[in-house]
Amino acid sequence: MKRLVINEPGTFLSARKGMVVVKKRGEKILEVSPSNIGQVVVLTRGASMSSAVVTLLARHNVDIVFYSGGYPEAKLSSFTGKGTVALRKAQYSAQGKPSGAYLAKRFSWAKVVNQKALLREAGKNRPRLSTTLIELSKEEAKIAEEILSLEGSCVDDVRSEIMKLEAEAAKIYWEGFKLILPEDAGFPGRRKRFEMPDDPINIMLNFCYSLLSMEVWLAVESAGLDAYAGFLHVDSPRRPALVMDAMEEFRQPVVDRAVLRLAWSMKNLHSTVENGRLKREARFAAVKAVSERLSEQVSFLGRRLPFHSHIFLQARRIADYLLSRTQDYKPFTMR
Repeated sequence: MKRLVINEPGTFLSARKGMVVVKKRGEKILEVSPSNIGQVVVLTRGASMSSAVVTLLARHNVDIVFYSGGYPEAKLSSFTGKGTVALRKAQYSAQGKPSGAYLAKRFSWAKVVNQKALLREAGKNRPRLSTTLIELSKEEAKIAEEILSLEGSCVDDVRSEIMKLEAEAAKIYWEGFKLILPEDAGFPGRRKRFEMPDDPINIMLNFCYSLLSMEVWLAVESAGLDAYAGFLHVDSPRRPALVMDAMEEFRQPVVDRAVLRLAWSMKNLHSTVENGRLKREARFAAVKAVSERLSEQVSFLGRRLPFHSHIFLQARRIADYLLSRTQDYKPFTMR
């Protein structure tokens, strides 16, 4: 997906003859067709746009996502939707059936398998740490198999056990992740957004996960699914549970690897944060890194496609499984 990133105060977006025009202090700096934009990302509080460009983007199904403090706060989408009554009924019904428990286990299993794959690959490329990282990856593999072996007739039967195993896997994974970061990264272990971390790696991870969630959200809505009715994650009016479910498969291959690249490419990592937030230049670098990763082609189920295409296909595969068009669901893994 091609993102138009608005990162500078004083930027103004307008429409002219079917094109999106970007100006800064009255001077045109870009003119682009809306068909060449997948999403508009607004990272600054000082930008503005005309109602005409909002309408133009909506006609081309281009979402506008506004960030505040480095996290998404608002989204403008096309008013036009599509009827998906049968799919949504199947989605809600599956939460109380073995099929819902199956999906919850598959999402979690894929996350742990991808954690294992990242540690194992890092172990192969770092002779000094090889033994340690390979052993950690083997522990991850055992936990992944335990998740698959859980039994239950509905989501509520397996969710708590999955979460316990996920927590064990996360402890191992972030221990290994710390080892493959630059020595001066100052990574204290994984801290989520609500824990208000002040180290650059956790702040970067949280910001990039929010970017990934927007990509997955688009895919979930495009497939006609209800973003708020999850399987692994509990339904909540404040949190898109299914988006959280579906992005589990892509956290390590997209975000964690992008953050590792950023960490190793930046000379002074600690200068990228201020008051618990990424500075403007660092936010732009993070968006660029995630966008580039989403455009990289990888092979899965016999198809070599960019990550963003695989994300959209996975959402459709969830829908196909819920509608019994397929008998199983194959989560995205990099093994």
